[in-house]
Amino acid sequence: MNVNGPTDSSARLTTAIDQPDFVALRPATGGEHLLRLYCMPPAGMNAPYFQAFTRYLPTTVSLHALQLPGRGRATGTPVHTNPQRLGQLLAERIRQGDDGHPYAVFGHSVGSLIAYETVKCLTRQGHRPPTLLALSAMAAPHHPDFTAKAPDVLLGGRKGIEKLFGRLPNHAGQDDPRALVNAWIPMLADLLLALQSSPHQGPPLDTQLALYGGEDDPVISPEALAGWNDISSQPATPRLFPGNHTYPLDNVEALSSRLTADLATSLRGWVCPVNGPGSHSGECPVGNLRNRA
Repeated sequence: MNVNGPTDSSARLTTAIDQPDFVALRPATGGEHLLRLYCMPPAGMNAPYFQAFTRYLPTTVSLHALQLPGRGRATGTPVHTNPQRLGQLLAERIRQGDDGHPYAVFGHSVGSLIAYETVKCLTRQGHRPPTLLALSAMAAPHHPDFTAKAPDVLLGGRKGIEKLFGRLPNHAGQDDPRALVNAWIPMLADLLLALQSSPHQGPPLDTQLALYGGEDDPVISPEALAGWNDISSQPATPRLFPGNHTYPLDNVEALSSRLTADLATSLRGWVCPVNGPGSHSGECPVGNLRNRA
């Protein structure tokens, strides 16, 4: 499995389908646009995982979801298992899309580790951090919970994977081995990526943190989720929702509401760009963000 591709620039893949990128599920809408939200999906999933969130997030938020190789229309392309390299690529894309407005990053499950790696890269490269880093259903890299339970998933075959990530697509059945392999590869790649995430080094991340989880998550305990506070200068109390590791699928409206409130809090004191959608004093309309949900 080619996880990172060649290093020779002349041999690199150049088509968008072969590269990690963000899909605009709801693009910026001119004067309505206030904040750009980057969302990282769970293992094996792709950008449409967050499509339902566009119904409940404020119109002032443009939603951009991560699309990784090896899934969706990019099935069969090489996957990524190096968290540091992936974080660097995504940090570069966020820098390229920076229009001066505030932005936030949200990740669920393995997507939380990708979100963390991306923000860590942005910070180390001297780019302004997001106003909010929201992490869901994942232990911090230094916490033993995920590493201790991952072998059961890796060795449990289809049942092990479905216990954590939910049922595989219907077409990935025993009568279609190739479809089953194509469904497995991104999940296994993302699990390997998670297992290769290294403990945090250096100063704590200095950005507002939000932590979400499922009340009955069989893999990530509330204590493991709270472990992210060890590497943040702005600790947060975990917010739990009914359900297991896949709780966002059943709590889209409630999770969107909580995320909207945390986004609004993170914007207090933010000054919008010149001629941006702020007040005459330049302050961003935090109240509008909350009320338009």
